[in-house]
Parts: sequence; structure tokens; C-alpha cells
Amino acid sequence: MGGAVSAGEDNDDLVDNLKEAYYIRSDLVERAFRAIDRADYYLDDYRDNAYKDLAWRHGNIHLSAPCIYSEVMEALDLHPGLSFLNLGSGTGYLSTMVGLILGTFLNAEMNICISSVLN
Repeated sequence: MGGAVSAGEDNDDLVDNLKEAYYIRSDLVERAFRAIDRADYYLDDYRDNAYKDLAWRHGNIHLSAPCIYSEVMEALDLHPGLSFLNLGSGTGYLSTMVGLILGTFLNAEMNICISSVLN
């Protein structure tokens, strides 16, 4: 899934495109997307794909398309004080953005097999 919006040159372009396509509708979600650069969750050799509205997978590393994350975040009607459980949180991109909205009372627990991610 993904590819619903055009590719941008940087994170701000990506967010602008998601807003223009009405995937991002609230100020809270927009601020979270702008605060977290998607390229920071890519391997260096693949960063040129970070601002495309496409899912990306490399071995055990996976990111869903930005339009999917924005739809999820908008549908959850997030605001400070809520709880959030993300099973199979992958890279942590979505959890990080949600954590910015929920505020300082975030309790994150991640149980992953480091060796399988690193290999």
C-alpha cells in the first residue's frame, strides 16, 4: 500500500503532500510527523526512498507507507494522557510519533530479538 501522494525531497515535503491529500488532518499529527524525520529510520544506502509514500522492507526492517501511519494516527484520535500499545512495533517510527502526542507518561516496552535484526 502507499503511493497515494507524490514523493518529496525532504520530510517537510512528505508532510505537505500528506496534508494536501487529506491524510494528515489534525495539528497534533502534523506536528508529530514534522518532528520525526522518516529518513532516520532507514539504512544509509536506502535513505533516498524515505520521502516516498511507499512501504519499505529490508530483511527484518519494515516501515509501512506514511499514508498508512497518518490514517492510523488520525483514526485513533490521539491526545495527551491516552495509552497506546503497538504490538510488533518494528522500527519504532509510529510509536515515536504517537509518543510525542501522548506526552511524558509514555511507557514503552520492546521485546525484540536483536541478533535477527542485526543479521
